[in-house]
Amino acid sequence: MKVRRQLAALEPMVLLPLRQLEDEDWHRVLPGKWSIAQIVRHLAIGIDYAAATLEKRAERSDLKRRATPGQTLLRHVYLGFGRVRPGRDAPAGTVPEERPDPEATVAQFRMGVARLEQMVETWPRERQLAVFAKNPALGDLNLPEWVRFHYLHCRHHAKQIEVRLRWLAAKKVRSDV
Repeated sequence: MKVRRQLAALEPMVLLPLRQLEDEDWHRVLPGKWSIAQIVRHLAIGIDYAAATLEKRAERSDLKRRATPGQTLLRHVYLGFGRVRPGRDAPAGTVPEERPDPEATVAQFRMGVARLEQMVETWPRERQLAVFAKNPALGDLNLPEWVRFHYLHCRHHAKQIEVRLRWLAAKKVRSDV
């Protein structure tokens, strides 16, 4: 199932490249950009929000999708074509603090993914499609849509992490010379 594959890809996509990252490198920043710790924290907050909100609404049977026509269009474009609009500001609730604790951030990321995996494994397909949680840009998303959103969102930020890792490697080479 595509949803399971996308969920399984999140941790290797985001965390695997960071396994050898030195403590202080989590917080080094390119001017005007987020650090690696801030990027992972941003992703962890979003995944945790989706999991918590879907869990709270799991037993509701009265939910209807709420979305403006613009959100509906954007949802189809984003989830269908997998294109992340660059330059969009993060919603206020997902903006990370200046120096998030890397260990706590990684744990939050992993726990959020595990909670989504548990829902995918245990919820009947009808329930997965009928329970919604609001995404500020796309309107209400159900469980498979949230998984797709997080897959695309993590892929987008994994590219940013890759840039920072290359920058850190180049910085180390220059300091060793």
